[in-house]
Amino acid sequence: MPRKAGTVTVKWTETLDEGQVSEAFEDAVIDAYGEYEQHTGLLTMIENEVKFPFRAKVLGELVAVVGMEWPEDDEFGLDFVCERNGERHRVEARSVDLVPPLPDGHLYIAAYLDWKRRL
Repeated sequence: MPRKAGTVTVKWTETLDEGQVSEAFEDAVIDAYGEYEQHTGLLTMIENEVKFPFRAKVLGELVAVVGMEWPEDDEFGLDFVCERNGERHRVEARSVDLVPPLPDGHLYIAAYLDWKRRL
């Protein structure tokens, strides 16, 4: 959940140890050559290591993230399946703010988001 630090909103990823996020990235892409294989390695680690469901916010509303989907429109994307009031929606991962307690495997999500930002 973003927290206010004065007038600046702090995203959940900004509270993480950069070294741990870097280790998660290296773990996911250890045998990857190029962006396509890095993307596949990151999404595979998220699929295997993240404990679903977990709590998050989308547009300020609390949701349950119940799963993930490989991208349909963005060749380097990641969608989360979010549930709220019995309805499910696909939401692009960059629009989902995790809230404490962070799920097991969250460092792989952070590594993906950092990688995606640098593309």
